[in-house]
Amino acid sequence: MRYSHSSEAPAARARHPWDRTRPGRVAVQPRAILTDIAVTAIMSRCVVSVRYTDTLDDALRMFAAARLRHLAVTDRVGRAVGVLTDRVTAAAWAHNPMAFDRTTVGELLDADQPLVPRDATVAAAARVMRRCDIDAVVVVDDAQTPCGILTVGDIIAVLAKPHALR
Repeated sequence: MRYSHSSEAPAARARHPWDRTRPGRVAVQPRAILTDIAVTAIMSRCVVSVRYTDTLDDALRMFAAARLRHLAVTDRVGRAVGVLTDRVTAAAWAHNPMAFDRTTVGELLDADQPLVPRDATVAAAARVMRRCDIDAVVVVDDAQTPCGILTVGDIIAVLAKPHALR
């Protein structure tokens, strides 16, 4: 479409790229969203967990049965101690496939594990993901019991459709 005068161009051309307003809708900046939303608003509430004393063979069965990429790891009394990813599990198998029934989940966990309290913001959870170099965090309650998992996919979904939370 051509315009004879530049003043005739629609107002939409002058908008900032993040401004996705429609009549009656307020523009939402993605950075503001991440600092305002609690992880509990977008996390997956179905938490599948393994104990840190379980073998990788057990964890692999759990990954397959649940069709998940992340498992919360708990101690003997059910407190969260970390997260096990399918990638870490696959790397352990590639390193030594014959030790899968002897290697425990706890042996694969790093000292710095991605745990966030349930009142954390999405931005705080993203910082933990970056610090731990992982794509998910386990959300824990006051007793350190897993109550959800937040993944990078959950965050991308919010960025892609910020108005869905309004």
